[in-house]
Amino acid sequence: MAKKKTNEQPSVKEVPKPAEGEVICVVKKMLGAEHVQVICLDGKERLGRIPGKMKKKMWVKEGDVVLAAPWDFQPNKCDIIYKYSESEVRRLEEEQVVSADIIEQLRG
Repeated sequence: MAKKKTNEQPSVKEVPKPAEGEVICVVKKMLGAEHVQVICLDGKERLGRIPGKMKKKMWVKEGDVVLAAPWDFQPNKCDIIYKYSESEVRRLEEEQVVSADIIEQLRG
């Protein structure tokens, strides 16, 4: 049997944008034990935690752009909920969600 040919284009994965209560951050320092220090676009420095379901799925290193959800009861802490790849960061810049200059400043 021959395979059916389809004319479907490969779907472009939607880049997650920050929802209400979420903020884009850059990883400043790895602290160990699934904790990172991040600098967020709102100007605050937070202690980020990588949840258990994300530990093995995404490897975070210094300088990575991540999506974080600050805690309601401790605003200086947050959960890392997504790590952006370099192509996704470029797409966010094209869609004017974030400025390239700001990302470079935060990366240092």
